[in-house]
Amino acid sequence: MDIEEVLENAKKAFKITKKHFGNSVSFERALFLGWHCNLKEPCKFCYMSTQKDKIKDPKKARRRLESILAEAILMKRIGWKLEFISGGYGYTSKEINNIAEMIAYTQKCKQYLNVGVVDLDNINLDVIEGVVGAVETVSKNRDSICPGKPLDKIIDNLLKAKDMGLKTGITIILGLGETEEDIEKLLNLIEELDLNKITFYSLNPQKGTIYENKPSVSTIEYMQWVSSVRLNFPDIKIITGVWVDKIPMISPLIMSGSNVITKFPLFSVFGTKEAHWIEKEIRSTGKELLGTFTDVDVLVGKKTLEKTPYIEEEINISSENIKKIENLEEKINEKIESYILKVLKKIKAN
Repeated sequence: MDIEEVLENAKKAFKITKKHFGNSVSFERALFLGWHCNLKEPCKFCYMSTQKDKIKDPKKARRRLESILAEAILMKRIGWKLEFISGGYGYTSKEINNIAEMIAYTQKCKQYLNVGVVDLDNINLDVIEGVVGAVETVSKNRDSICPGKPLDKIIDNLLKAKDMGLKTGITIILGLGETEEDIEKLLNLIEELDLNKITFYSLNPQKGTIYENKPSVSTIEYMQWVSSVRLNFPDIKIITGVWVDKIPMISPLIMSGSNVITKFPLFSVFGTKEAHWIEKEIRSTGKELLGTFTDVDVLVGKKTLEKTPYIEEEINISSENIKKIENLEEKINEKIESYILKVLKKIKAN
């Protein structure tokens, strides 16, 4: 790797990003449905793979609907777009459809799905913006790392989604043994699929997996992957995820072409010194931040966010699902208050 070349490419990528996306950066976050995955051969890096044998009743590892909808409401309130609706494999198309309808109706905007190979013929596409494929890695060892997620089936599903007028994206985790040469493979895949967005994550080694004691990706390596995609695909939305212990990565990634930051735990970090640090990292690049990670008045509803990435849409769903939302209103409000209380206690302790 030529360090000077990486830095020069990052400089070019930063200018290209500003030209095509303006001068703003926003937060996004996946909305998870549960902690169980029914793949017989789960991904080798995944936390869910360590829990599979511990969960006796998979349905008890699913979040309650009021919890999901409360989080969706709060995310819109603070200006964090849903990166996608996600969860372990094992949900029926009817379950996915109902959840997607209710989230879209609650947020008044269409949603991305990242729930495996999606049965698009049995989903209300009027509430779906796009489909994301969990590619995870393009390394030569992909089949052994993700044995339960055949790449050909993911590709077919994304191509079908595209044919049906939906947007598409993929997820890539850096730190799984990829090499510099694999960047070209990724670029070819993006071109083949004509993707609208890509989400990069840095590996967070999970205890009990084969990656437990492995190092994650370095900042320079991460920058190289991001800038390579930006230089080759100026219009693609690039989302980069880092963990709280890697906050200094944020500004280099934005300088390399990222225009969305993701992955942070929302309710345990909001308003803390780490959240202020994260916002400072973003603004240090000269970018304007849409949404907030620190304004408690916005979170509790005392004031309305001035600048948000949300654009409201007309969402039509089944009368049955509207009724479900109405019946859950009291529980949803209680859950919203419990999330806010958790944040306030964390801030006070911090």
